[in-house]
Amino acid sequence: MENEVKPTWKLAWGLWWRMFLIGLGGSAVVGVLMYLVAWTLMLRFVPW
Repeated sequence: MENEVKPTWKLAWGLWWRMFLIGLGGSAVVGVLMYLVAWTLMLRFVPW
């Protein structure tokens, strides 16, 4: 078994940062979509 991946702190930190950045990006996308939906609903239903 020469191709075995040994768990190291470098691997753990790399995986943690990757998961953190993917989660941050997903949250940003969901936040922007919610903001746009709220803005369009406000423009549609709030009488100016």
